[in-house]
Amino acid sequence: MFGSEIYSKRFWEVDFVRGTALVMMLISNFVTDLQFFLGYSEHGLFWRLFAYATASLFVSISGLSLWISHARSKKGIRNYLLRFAKLFGLGLLITLTTYMLLEKGTIYFGVLHFLGVASLLVIPLYSLGWKNFFLAILFLLGGQIVNNIHAETLLLIPLGITPQNFFTLDYFPIFPWFGVFLLGTAIGAFIYPDGKRRFGIKTPKNSIIEFVCFMGRNTLKVYLLHQPIFVGFLLLIYTGLPHLSL
Repeated sequence: MFGSEIYSKRFWEVDFVRGTALVMMLISNFVTDLQFFLGYSEHGLFWRLFAYATASLFVSISGLSLWISHARSKKGIRNYLLRFAKLFGLGLLITLTTYMLLEKGTIYFGVLHFLGVASLLVIPLYSLGWKNFFLAILFLLGGQIVNNIHAETLLLIPLGITPQNFFTLDYFPIFPWFGVFLLGTAIGAFIYPDGKRRFGIKTPKNSIIEFVCFMGRNTLKVYLLHQPIFVGFLLLIYTGLPHLSL
């Protein structure tokens, strides 16, 4: 999803799904920010399920997009390393920012860290094509295992092994999220073998769909900008409500 190569011919439906995931993420993150900064308490089952659905769509469409890019270009390892450096580097910047500005909730291994690492882990697995579906299940099940394992170190956080009472605002460990990423890769291999669509879909002429597709083509920019805007807005409100505490 983030940092995907520009294709000579984009598939509007991929941009649309990516844009839909982005809009869902904006809604989900704003609700989370309301809870974190203003003590908003209506963050029950619905919003938890909404957040998981958003994250799953976000990660899987990234796997699908990278499959299309790989199938079309067959680019060398240098391009994958550059993509990793870009995403993981931005992730480290977010880690530093949240560590300096927040009293709790530092983002050590968020979605950008994860997508950077996933773009490297998937390289030897492209040859499996749609069979990545079976490997994806192993990572999903692995997530259930590591969820019950704890270690008093931050070094194992990328695997899903955390200290007791670990809290972060954004967390995408390899187990289980690489499984979700591989599901997207498997779907991409099935629907877009060799980077070409198996079936024809007419491009709709609809302003709303076009706007969502536009969002999908600019995911990284929107992602990097939305939280400073949300947090800045909420902090303005928070400073005027001294009776609330984090």
